Amino acid sequence: MSPSSQDRDGAGDGAGAAEAAIDIDLSSDGDGESGADDVSAEPSADATAVPTDAAEPSGPAALAPRSRVRLVAFASGRGGTGRSLLAANVAVYLAQAAKKVVALDADPAGGPLHQLLGAPRPPRGFGEFLRGKIGGLNELIVDTPIAGVGLIGGEGSTFGASRPKQTAKATLAAIAALDADYVIVDLGPADSTLSIDLWLAADIPVLVTLPDPASIESLYRFAKSAFVRRLRSLRGLDRLVGNPIGPPPAALDLYRAAREGGGPAERLEQEIRRYRPTFVVNQTRTMPDLKLGNWIATAARRRLGHAFDYLGHVESDETVWLAARRRRSLVAEYPEGKASKNIERLGRRLLSLESERERDRPLGGPLRLEEEQTYYEILETEPGVSDEEVRRAYRLIKDVYASGSMVIAGLYEEHELVELHARVNAAHDTLFAPERRRLYDLALPEADLARAVRAAASSPRRAPSEERPDISEAIIDPTAEITGAFLRKVREARGLELGDISQRTKISERYLRAIEDERFGDMPAAVYVRGYVMEVARVLRIDAHRVTESYLSRYRKSFASPPPAESAT
Repeated sequence: MSPSSQDRDGAGDGAGAAEAAIDIDLSSDGDGESGADDVSAEPSADATAVPTDAAEPSGPAALAPRSRVRLVAFASGRGGTGRSLLAANVAVYLAQAAKKVVALDADPAGGPLHQLLGAPRPPRGFGEFLRGKIGGLNELIVDTPIAGVGLIGGEGSTFGASRPKQTAKATLAAIAALDADYVIVDLGPADSTLSIDLWLAADIPVLVTLPDPASIESLYRFAKSAFVRRLRSLRGLDRLVGNPIGPPPAALDLYRAAREGGGPAERLEQEIRRYRPTFVVNQTRTMPDLKLGNWIATAARRRLGHAFDYLGHVESDETVWLAARRRRSLVAEYPEGKASKNIERLGRRLLSLESERERDRPLGGPLRLEEEQTYYEILETEPGVSDEEVRRAYRLIKDVYASGSMVIAGLYEEHELVELHARVNAAHDTLFAPERRRLYDLALPEADLARAVRAAASSPRRAPSEERPDISEAIIDPTAEITGAFLRKVREARGLELGDISQRTKISERYLRAIEDERFGDMPAAVYVRGYVMEVARVLRIDAHRVTESYLSRYRKSFASPPPAESAT
């Protein structure tokens, strides 16, 4: 199947917000790449011919033929998170964006996906395929009241009666054969290996959580379990996992053990950086709930080593249960509701996120164990901040990582928290004292503080040969002047908020807003501005060097310009 013209329009109407000087390609990569490896239980026939240290294939190609079908899989570590609601309504949003969508209820016992789409339960469902009763999934598709959305329902069979015969590899091959642009999968129980395998193989694997400790702990546990499952499929790394009984280990703990024991630490590091779960916080009610997603992503990066992509939040809204009671799609029935607007934003972000991800390339900065982080990294701030900002960062860290904080539910043992707080206290005591901070900066491995800024950031990095922009990046008119307004329009076209960029780069939103508003007097020294603008450009996937030099030229001119003459009185 060849990609349709719709596949080249993944940005919807977002790209139109950019200036005429830029042409943003937010479409899919077109080659079906993903970040999962062969997670089927059965090794390939020629597996013994592969050297132990050979690079394992990654992406859907390790499981199924390349296809234009894009797989988005919704999972959760526990029930009641609203996973099915999000899966159904994201499917509706994509159909409204002129995509051909199939919604797949992958719970063999039958979930509520059909009701959330306003359709009756299909007479035959996904369970028939799993039991090997049919050869493909196309014959299970039924129409729904939503134009452009087909449904493969859950069967509604007797609980506990399912005995799947199909492997993840066969299931993914059947999904790839569907006549669709997107397949939205509502996954079944989290303890099913098939659910984890499908989630790992998805182009965008999404976890859904609620703003409560039990849900957040289950989110971390699912992410850790899936990573362990991923490692078990990789020869040479499977031996690092050990006995599957008991809580799943954190990736950084495995990495520490590999380094100390002479294991394949470098290869494990690549897999840790390549693994990028996406997550949504559902049913938010308070202002702290709105900040929860960025805190979760930061805590997961600190403790687990993975770059979690925060897709966004969905507010608690009475229209959700009203639509559910009427057996109607939320987005179609209440398009002006708060939750519907949130889901539409998730859909735009999802389309943008898919085009941003190059899942075969390890992402993120160098992997750092907590005990190896700089004081700036420990306080989640950057060089050049004021004493007051150091104090605010210290207070926030002490609050977010306090014993009993739901942000870190299930992440830390009590003794680990004690060690973390000791490092936080030491970082504050050093950075809050000007002379001690100056001596500390001089002692950093990076001789130039501009390099320290980039080391503190966690945005995607490129090899020297890849510094030039490629065809997937925005194309900038070489004569155009790069302004803060220009950067804002590119960010909005990408579907990004300032908080998203702040979370990726560790640059405070205050500085990011000053860059876009061109409030040059609120910015630090030029050496820091250069580093900040370059990191922002890399996140936006535009020519970092071109953008930085042009913007720095405006920055310098603002200080060189004479003050306006006073009018005579």
